[in-house]
Amino acid sequence: MNFVKPIALCASLFASGSFAETATINGSEIYYTTVGEGTPILMMHGGLGLDHSYFRPYFDQLGDQAQVVYYDHLGNGQSARPEDYSVLSFERFIADADALMTHLGHDTFVLVGHSWGGFIAQEFAAAHPERLKGLVLANTVPVFDYAPTLSGADEQMAALGEAFSRPMVDDADFQTIWTTILPMYFKDYDPEIGAAMDGETHYSHAAWNAAGPLLGGFNALEKLPEIAVATLVIGGDHDGITPNEPGAIRLSGLLPNAELVTFENSGHFPFAEQEAQFFDAFRGWLNGLE
Repeated sequence: MNFVKPIALCASLFASGSFAETATINGSEIYYTTVGEGTPILMMHGGLGLDHSYFRPYFDQLGDQAQVVYYDHLGNGQSARPEDYSVLSFERFIADADALMTHLGHDTFVLVGHSWGGFIAQEFAAAHPERLKGLVLANTVPVFDYAPTLSGADEQMAALGEAFSRPMVDDADFQTIWTTILPMYFKDYDPEIGAAMDGETHYSHAAWNAAGPLLGGFNALEKLPEIAVATLVIGGDHDGITPNEPGAIRLSGLLPNAELVTFENSGHFPFAEQEAQFFDAFRGWLNGLE
């Protein structure tokens, strides 16, 4: 059963021009979905090992003024699963996003990176600033140089330890671990939201396993001061995986043209926990772009 909140549901029902396709991008099939018409917005999902579906239906409501482009990174979701996941790199993720938007006919666009997608978005902005009308970095960090502050029941903490200490065996193994730790990513976990996220996700344990080594080499601290594009930086006051201090606050201090918005009653998913406030802030910033 697919559970959604009323605001997002209504927006989804009225969003126009929604369709899903695949495109051959850099030799691999990339799955994408677009909703609405207007300013193009490219959504970079987190994980890795998850897919774009947890953004929906929340961001669908922007379809009344934008074309929201959701896609699954290579090796994730419904995009191609390579035989060798060593092909995954920040350079490949950047090239795929660049080529996908060219394929869709967009010279410039707004880029939204959430969580692990925010790491890719920072690297993309540094490599291709000329393509961006605006940048949104939500619940992410410029370098993973701190200890997360997640807390939960013994079973959840045990699963968290497994998630970051051993490879996932298969997609079902990763799904079990992820759904166990997911409640810790919220301030006030709603089981209906969790069930909806889980029910729509195409899990990729191999992508999750590949994510750790990539993250170990990620550090955007020196690149951020050179990214002049208008940026909305978003944090959740109860986000234990990408806390505000090492995340949103540090990002906004390093980016020269950043606006910081934090949500006091949210964890890692403020667009779900404080949906109305989140999209009021998002639209206000979006409408202010030149």
